Amino acid sequence: MEDLHLGFDSGSGFVPVVERVHLQISAGQTLALVGESGCGKSLVASAIMRLLPPFGRMNQGIISLDGIDLASLDEQALRQVRGNRVSMIFQEPMSALNPVFTVGAQVAEALLLHRALDSADARQRAIKLLATVGIPDPEARARNYPHELSGGMRQRVMIAMAVACEPDVIIADEPTTALDVTIQAQILDLLHDLQERLGTAILFISHDFAVVSQMADNIAVMYAGRIVELGSAADVLETPTHPYTRALLATTPRLDQSAQRLPAIAGRVPSPQERDAGCHFRARCPDAEPRCRTSYPELIARTGAHLCACHVASADA
Repeated sequence: MEDLHLGFDSGSGFVPVVERVHLQISAGQTLALVGESGCGKSLVASAIMRLLPPFGRMNQGIISLDGIDLASLDEQALRQVRGNRVSMIFQEPMSALNPVFTVGAQVAEALLLHRALDSADARQRAIKLLATVGIPDPEARARNYPHELSGGMRQRVMIAMAVACEPDVIIADEPTTALDVTIQAQILDLLHDLQERLGTAILFISHDFAVVSQMADNIAVMYAGRIVELGSAADVLETPTHPYTRALLATTPRLDQSAQRLPAIAGRVPSPQERDAGCHFRARCPDAEPRCRTSYPELIARTGAHLCACHVASADA
């Protein structure tokens, strides 16, 4: 993704929501996109899949896969990419799965479309995929409808659908939200195993640093539609430089602080209509300076490939 700008058309004109996003994912690696709800993470995922909501559009930028500009593909060419080379694990499996089709039929759909299998072969392959993602008695479960499965089972079905065609890229949008910690750990292990076997690149979208620390090779922290920090997982987690990243990490529960009340980040995220030329985080930032009000800091390197968009952090570098 290069210089990605996303937003919505309204009665008063185009309202930018995501701005100046530059991200790259290599084969076999996981890039975590982290931030609070509403910061634009899921909008980025939707843009990659060309599934932006009504009135949403990409105003500027390039989204490419091996040199192919996904944004310029016509619908027929896009169908050859979506679900085949790029797949998505959606945030809510109950709403993402079709309630009137069996889960086996839904897993087989991509195989029928992209692998030219007949119905019998696609069904057998779907059953094998359900077994691969750890669903017991997959042949019987393939005949179930989504409402007959638990949340964890439905999430595994979503993963089976995403990996059916062994894609180059998987976009995992909060894949463990609302699951208990045991099922969450199993889902993360499953994604790890599939990635090692297939060499797939994963864009892992989350607001939870505890989950991200188990998955990510690199981390991009997003605030109010912009990337504020980017680097290896070790750099971002061990030596965070942006005040927002440090504040997010401070709110993550830790076993050695179980008796202490977790800190909260004061204030709220500004709406797209409230953003101005200054740093979007300045009203909540304990280190804000006068220049933070007048100009947005560039995303620049502090050390090596560890990037940060902060006037104060840049001055300290």
